[in-house]
Amino acid sequence: MHRGNERTVYTFYILLTTLFVYSGLVGCEKSNRRGWVTQPLHSPDQLGIAVVDALNRENIEHLNRLRVQREEFLDWVWPAFPASRPPSNFPGDFAWSNMNNKCNIGMKKWINHYGGHNLKFVDIRFEQPQKIYDGFQLLRGTVLTLQNTAGEKRELKILGSVVVKNNQYKLLSYKD
Repeated sequence: MHRGNERTVYTFYILLTTLFVYSGLVGCEKSNRRGWVTQPLHSPDQLGIAVVDALNRENIEHLNRLRVQREEFLDWVWPAFPASRPPSNFPGDFAWSNMNNKCNIGMKKWINHYGGHNLKFVDIRFEQPQKIYDGFQLLRGTVLTLQNTAGEKRELKILGSVVVKNNQYKLLSYKD
């Protein structure tokens, strides 16, 4: 009988351990799906500096990593927008495809115009009121101020809105 109790305790221990490991993995997966896929930045200025750096290096992959990725858009950005619900009910994949195409055109265009020019970040500001959605905010009317090697400053409106989630920042899009 003593041996039977040991076996029951051992079986219970194995089941409990399996349950803890499984629930831990499931919990991580769910929390990750509601967060960022690629690393966000901690301020609008950091985001602006990173954009200017990518332009100077003519690095389209880095520009792309600075914006909301497909999984983020479909998991938690798009469902918060009114167009995702009735009466519009636009599918997320359709909205992503349109935005992604415009972003790809914009990134190429801005690298062609400003890439490799040794520009300096001066400022980033937002000319429109922020919009608050479920789980994030949008900073709108983005204006990026740069300085060229001659010291001339230029304000560019090449960036779309900035998404803020948990005090972390990413571009929603690039203008085409």
